[in-house]
Amino acid sequence: MEIIPQLISRYSIVLYAVCGIACAYFLLTGVASLRELRRAVFRLERNAVISRTISALLKAVLCLLGAGGIYGISTMTPATATNSLLGEATGTPSGIVIPTSMPTAIITSGQALAGMSITPTIVFLDAAGNTVTPDPAQAGALAATEVFTTAVTLTPIEVTAEVPAADLATNTPEVQSTSSPELMTDCSNPSAQITNPVPDEEVKGIYTVLGTAVLETGGWYQLEILPQGSAQWAMIGRGDATVTGGVLFENFNATAFAPGAYPLRLVLLGPDGGIRAICRIPMTIGPSS
Repeated sequence: MEIIPQLISRYSIVLYAVCGIACAYFLLTGVASLRELRRAVFRLERNAVISRTISALLKAVLCLLGAGGIYGISTMTPATATNSLLGEATGTPSGIVIPTSMPTAIITSGQALAGMSITPTIVFLDAAGNTVTPDPAQAGALAATEVFTTAVTLTPIEVTAEVPAADLATNTPEVQSTSSPELMTDCSNPSAQITNPVPDEEVKGIYTVLGTAVLETGGWYQLEILPQGSAQWAMIGRGDATVTGGVLFENFNATAFAPGAYPLRLVLLGPDGGIRAICRIPMTIGPSS
Protein backbone atom coordinates (compact mmCIF):
# COMPACT_ATOMS: atom_id res chain seq x y z
CA MET A 1 0.00 0.00 0.00
CA GLU A 2 3.01 2.31 0.22
CA ILE A 3 2.91 2.82 -3.53
CA ILE A 4 -0.37 4.79 -3.36
CA PRO A 5 0.97 7.64 -1.16
CA GLN A 6 4.10 7.72 -3.29
CA LEU A 7 2.04 8.07 -6.48
CA ILE A 8 -0.12 10.79 -4.90
CA SER A 9 2.99 12.67 -3.80
CA ARG A 10 4.59 12.32 -7.22
CA TYR A 11 1.52 13.52 -9.18
CA SER A 12 0.28 16.04 -6.60
CA ILE A 13 0.40 18.97 -9.03
CA VAL A 14 -1.89 17.17 -11.46
CA LEU A 15 -4.29 16.25 -8.68
CA TYR A 16 -4.31 19.86 -7.41
CA ALA A 17 -5.30 21.04 -10.88
CA VAL A 18 -8.13 18.49 -11.13
CA CYS A 19 -9.51 19.47 -7.71
CA GLY A 20 -9.28 23.17 -8.54
CA ILE A 21 -11.11 22.78 -11.84
CA ALA A 22 -13.86 20.67 -10.22
CA CYS A 23 -14.26 23.12 -7.33
CA ALA A 24 -14.59 26.07 -9.71
CA TYR A 25 -17.20 24.18 -11.74
CA PHE A 26 -19.35 23.40 -8.71
CA LEU A 27 -19.07 26.96 -7.41
CA LEU A 28 -20.26 28.35 -10.74
CA THR A 29 -23.13 25.85 -10.70
CA GLY A 30 -24.13 27.01 -7.17
CA VAL A 31 -24.02 30.69 -8.20
CA ALA A 32 -26.21 29.97 -11.23
CA SER A 33 -28.69 28.15 -8.96
CA LEU A 34 -28.85 31.16 -6.66
CA ARG A 35 -29.80 33.34 -9.62
CA GLU A 36 -32.59 30.93 -10.49
CA LEU A 37 -33.76 31.09 -6.87
CA ARG A 38 -34.44 34.82 -7.22
CA ARG A 39 -36.67 34.20 -10.21
CA ALA A 40 -38.50 31.22 -8.69
CA VAL A 41 -42.12 31.89 -7.70
CA PHE A 42 -43.62 28.58 -6.66
CA ARG A 43 -42.59 26.81 -3.49
CA LEU A 44 -41.70 23.50 -5.12
CA GLU A 45 -39.57 25.26 -7.69
CA ARG A 46 -37.74 27.18 -4.95
CA ASN A 47 -37.08 23.95 -2.99
CA ALA A 48 -35.56 22.26 -6.10
CA VAL A 49 -33.27 25.23 -6.76
CA ILE A 50 -32.16 25.32 -3.12
CA SER A 51 -31.34 21.59 -3.27
CA ARG A 52 -29.19 22.04 -6.41
CA THR A 53 -27.38 25.00 -4.82
CA ILE A 54 -26.60 23.11 -1.60
CA SER A 55 -25.43 20.04 -3.58
CA ALA A 56 -23.09 22.15 -5.74
CA LEU A 57 -21.62 23.92 -2.72
CA LEU A 58 -21.08 20.63 -0.89
CA LYS A 59 -19.25 19.20 -3.89
CA ALA A 60 -17.04 22.29 -4.07
CA VAL A 61 -16.21 21.84 -0.37
CA LEU A 62 -15.37 18.18 -0.98
CA CYS A 63 -12.96 19.21 -3.77
CA LEU A 64 -11.26 21.61 -1.37
CA LEU A 65 -11.02 18.87 1.24
CA GLY A 66 -9.57 16.53 -1.37
CA ALA A 67 -6.89 19.10 -2.24
CA GLY A 68 -6.10 19.43 1.45
CA GLY A 69 -5.78 15.68 1.77
CA ILE A 70 -3.41 15.55 -1.19
CA TYR A 71 -1.30 18.26 0.43
CA GLY A 72 -1.20 16.35 3.70
CA ILE A 73 -0.18 13.09 2.04
CA SER A 74 2.51 14.84 0.00
CA THR A 75 3.88 16.46 3.12
CA MET A 76 3.95 13.26 5.16
CA THR A 77 5.45 11.06 2.40
CA PRO A 78 9.24 10.71 3.04
CA ALA A 79 11.51 12.08 0.34
CA THR A 80 13.43 8.79 0.26
CA ALA A 81 10.27 6.99 -0.79
CA THR A 82 9.81 9.35 -3.73
CA ASN A 83 13.46 8.97 -4.69
CA SER A 84 13.09 5.20 -4.54
CA LEU A 85 10.13 5.36 -6.92
CA LEU A 86 12.10 7.57 -9.31
CA GLY A 87 15.08 5.25 -9.03
CA GLU A 88 12.97 2.30 -10.20
CA ALA A 89 11.92 4.29 -13.30
CA THR A 90 15.45 5.44 -14.21
CA GLY A 91 17.30 2.25 -13.32
CA THR A 92 19.36 3.82 -10.45
CA PRO A 93 19.13 1.86 -7.16
CA SER A 94 17.79 3.83 -4.19
CA GLY A 95 19.99 4.43 -1.18
CA ILE A 96 23.24 4.44 -3.20
CA VAL A 97 25.13 7.70 -3.56
CA ILE A 98 27.29 7.62 -6.69
CA PRO A 99 30.26 10.01 -6.48
CA THR A 100 31.08 12.41 -9.29
CA SER A 101 34.42 10.71 -9.99
CA MET A 102 33.62 7.00 -10.06
CA PRO A 103 36.54 4.49 -10.02
CA THR A 104 37.18 2.60 -13.25
CA ALA A 105 37.01 -1.19 -13.36
CA ILE A 106 39.64 -2.78 -15.61
CA ILE A 107 39.41 -6.47 -16.48
CA THR A 108 42.74 -8.06 -17.37
CA SER A 109 43.59 -11.59 -18.31
CA GLY A 110 46.85 -13.43 -17.88
CA GLN A 111 46.12 -15.89 -20.66
CA ALA A 112 43.92 -15.03 -23.63
CA LEU A 113 44.96 -17.68 -26.11
CA ALA A 114 42.43 -19.37 -28.35
CA GLY A 115 40.66 -22.28 -26.69
CA MET A 116 41.63 -21.24 -23.12
CA SER A 117 39.25 -19.92 -20.49
CA ILE A 118 39.73 -16.36 -19.22
CA THR A 119 39.70 -15.67 -15.48
CA PRO A 120 39.25 -11.88 -15.12
CA THR A 121 40.68 -9.83 -12.28
CA ILE A 122 38.80 -6.62 -11.45
CA VAL A 123 40.92 -3.66 -10.34
CA PHE A 124 39.35 -0.32 -9.37
CA LEU A 125 41.19 2.83 -10.46
CA ASP A 126 40.40 6.44 -9.67
CA ALA A 127 40.58 9.37 -12.12
CA ALA A 128 44.35 9.66 -11.54
CA GLY A 129 44.93 5.99 -12.36
CA ASN A 130 45.64 4.90 -8.77
CA THR A 131 44.31 1.62 -7.39
CA VAL A 132 41.53 2.19 -4.86
CA THR A 133 39.26 0.05 -2.71
CA PRO A 134 35.67 1.20 -3.34
CA ASP A 135 32.94 1.46 -0.77
CA PRO A 136 30.63 -1.62 -0.73
CA ALA A 137 27.75 0.59 -1.86
CA GLN A 138 29.81 1.71 -4.85
CA ALA A 139 30.76 -1.89 -5.62
CA GLY A 140 27.04 -2.68 -5.74
CA ALA A 141 26.51 0.25 -8.07
CA LEU A 142 28.97 -1.35 -10.47
CA ALA A 143 26.59 -4.18 -11.26
CA ALA A 144 23.40 -2.15 -10.87
CA THR A 145 24.10 1.00 -12.89
CA GLU A 146 26.99 -0.05 -15.17
CA VAL A 147 28.69 3.36 -14.84
CA PHE A 148 32.14 1.81 -14.56
CA THR A 149 34.28 1.61 -17.69
CA THR A 150 35.32 -1.96 -18.45
CA ALA A 151 38.46 -2.66 -20.49
CA VAL A 152 39.60 -6.12 -21.57
CA THR A 153 43.30 -6.63 -22.30
CA LEU A 154 44.22 -9.68 -24.36
CA THR A 155 47.70 -11.16 -24.67
CA PRO A 156 48.91 -10.97 -28.32
CA ILE A 157 49.87 -14.18 -30.08
CA GLU A 158 53.01 -14.25 -32.22
CA VAL A 159 52.63 -16.43 -35.31
CA THR A 160 55.67 -17.56 -37.34
CA ALA A 161 55.14 -19.16 -40.74
CA GLU A 162 57.81 -20.98 -42.74
CA VAL A 163 57.69 -20.58 -46.51
CA PRO A 164 59.56 -23.13 -48.65
CA ALA A 165 62.29 -21.77 -50.88
CA ALA A 166 60.46 -23.16 -53.93
CA ASP A 167 57.41 -20.99 -53.15
CA LEU A 168 59.62 -17.94 -52.79
CA ALA A 169 61.08 -18.62 -56.20
CA THR A 170 57.67 -18.97 -57.86
CA ASN A 171 56.00 -16.09 -55.97
CA THR A 172 58.66 -13.45 -56.30
CA PRO A 173 56.90 -10.15 -57.04
CA GLU A 174 57.54 -8.59 -60.39
CA VAL A 175 59.78 -5.55 -60.42
CA GLN A 176 58.23 -2.81 -62.48
CA SER A 177 60.42 -0.88 -64.81
CA THR A 178 61.40 2.60 -63.69
CA SER A 179 62.47 3.67 -67.17
CA SER A 180 61.25 6.93 -68.62
CA PRO A 181 57.92 6.58 -70.44
CA GLU A 182 59.53 8.21 -73.47
CA LEU A 183 61.89 5.20 -73.78
CA MET A 184 58.98 2.76 -74.21
CA THR A 185 57.81 1.57 -77.62
CA ASP A 186 54.45 2.98 -78.74
CA CYS A 187 53.53 2.32 -82.40
CA SER A 188 49.89 1.26 -82.21
CA ASN A 189 48.75 3.15 -85.34
CA PRO A 190 49.59 1.25 -88.58
CA SER A 191 49.73 4.55 -90.49
CA ALA A 192 52.88 5.52 -88.56
CA GLN A 193 55.55 2.81 -88.24
CA ILE A 194 59.35 2.81 -87.83
CA THR A 195 60.85 -0.45 -89.01
CA ASN A 196 64.52 0.53 -89.06
CA PRO A 197 65.99 0.98 -86.51
CA VAL A 198 64.15 -1.62 -84.44
CA PRO A 199 63.53 -0.84 -80.74
CA ASP A 200 66.75 -0.67 -78.67
CA GLU A 201 68.96 -1.00 -81.76
CA GLU A 202 72.36 0.69 -81.62
CA VAL A 203 72.83 3.39 -84.26
CA LYS A 204 76.18 4.79 -85.41
CA GLY A 205 77.39 7.31 -88.00
CA ILE A 206 75.09 8.24 -90.89
CA TYR A 207 71.93 6.18 -90.63
CA THR A 208 68.87 5.58 -92.86
CA VAL A 209 65.51 5.47 -91.13
CA LEU A 210 62.89 3.18 -92.73
CA GLY A 211 59.20 2.81 -92.08
CA THR A 212 55.66 3.78 -93.10
CA ALA A 213 53.96 7.19 -93.08
CA VAL A 214 50.47 7.38 -94.59
CA LEU A 215 49.63 11.09 -94.97
CA GLU A 216 46.44 13.03 -95.57
CA THR A 217 46.29 15.32 -98.58
CA GLY A 218 48.34 18.37 -97.72
CA GLY A 219 49.85 16.74 -94.65
CA TRP A 220 53.45 15.89 -93.80
CA TYR A 221 55.53 13.86 -91.35
CA GLN A 222 58.45 14.67 -89.06
CA LEU A 223 61.18 12.52 -87.53
CA GLU A 224 62.11 13.80 -84.07
CA ILE A 225 64.58 12.85 -81.36
CA LEU A 226 64.52 13.84 -77.68
CA PRO A 227 68.00 14.99 -76.61
CA GLN A 228 69.26 13.90 -73.22
CA GLY A 229 68.30 16.27 -70.42
CA SER A 230 65.81 18.13 -72.61
CA ALA A 231 62.01 18.25 -72.61
CA GLN A 232 61.79 19.59 -76.19
CA TRP A 233 61.80 17.24 -79.18
CA ALA A 234 64.25 18.15 -81.94
CA MET A 235 63.30 17.57 -85.61
CA ILE A 236 65.92 15.66 -87.61
CA GLY A 237 63.97 15.25 -90.86
CA ARG A 238 60.59 15.60 -92.59
CA GLY A 239 58.67 14.49 -95.66
CA ASP A 240 55.62 15.60 -97.66
CA ALA A 241 54.74 12.33 -99.42
CA THR A 242 53.29 9.07 -98.20
CA VAL A 243 55.90 6.34 -97.58
CA THR A 244 54.94 2.68 -97.32
CA GLY A 245 57.73 0.43 -96.04
CA GLY A 246 60.39 2.72 -97.51
CA VAL A 247 62.90 5.40 -96.64
CA LEU A 248 61.68 8.01 -94.20
CA PHE A 249 65.02 9.77 -93.78
CA GLU A 250 68.39 8.65 -95.14
CA ASN A 251 70.85 11.12 -93.70
CA PHE A 252 70.43 10.85 -89.96
CA ASN A 253 73.79 11.88 -88.43
CA ALA A 254 74.09 9.93 -85.19
CA THR A 255 77.51 11.43 -84.44
CA ALA A 256 75.82 14.75 -83.64
CA PHE A 257 74.52 13.24 -80.40
CA ALA A 258 76.38 11.91 -77.38
CA PRO A 259 76.31 8.13 -76.90
CA GLY A 260 73.36 6.89 -74.89
CA ALA A 261 69.68 5.97 -75.01
CA TYR A 262 67.33 8.21 -77.00
CA PRO A 263 63.66 8.06 -77.99
CA LEU A 264 62.99 8.43 -81.73
CA ARG A 265 59.50 9.19 -83.01
CA LEU A 266 57.62 9.60 -86.27
CA VAL A 267 54.84 12.22 -86.16
CA LEU A 268 52.12 12.44 -88.83
CA LEU A 269 50.50 15.87 -89.21
CA GLY A 270 47.42 16.96 -91.14
CA PRO A 271 47.11 19.98 -93.41
CA ASP A 272 46.00 22.03 -90.41
CA GLY A 273 49.14 21.10 -88.44
CA GLY A 274 47.31 18.83 -86.07
CA ILE A 275 48.89 15.53 -85.02
CA ARG A 276 47.25 12.49 -86.59
CA ALA A 277 49.48 9.64 -85.40
CA ILE A 278 52.77 9.02 -83.55
CA CYS A 279 55.16 6.08 -83.53
CA ARG A 280 57.84 6.14 -80.79
CA ILE A 281 60.71 3.69 -80.26
CA PRO A 282 63.81 3.67 -78.05
CA MET A 283 67.23 3.44 -79.66
CA THR A 284 70.84 3.65 -78.56
CA ILE A 285 73.42 5.90 -80.19
CA GLY A 286 76.79 4.20 -79.99
CA PRO A 287 80.17 5.84 -79.83
CA SER A 288 81.54 7.00 -83.13
CA SER A 289 84.27 4.71 -84.49
